[in-house]
Amino acid sequence: MGELFWMTLFGACIWVPIIWNKIAIGKRIAHEEKKAGRDLTGEINPFTGGRM
Repeated sequence: MGELFWMTLFGACIWVPIIWNKIAIGKRIAHEEKKAGRDLTGEINPFTGGRM
């Protein structure tokens, strides 16, 4: 198999989980804000999506 295939596979193995994580955190933050009924910008940990 070609070098391009392995580079693409390696890149996908790195980027897919990172993108998946950012989407999951965004959904969790949106859920927390909807539950609170207000903007929680200063109160939510951006790395976990949970309240500080």
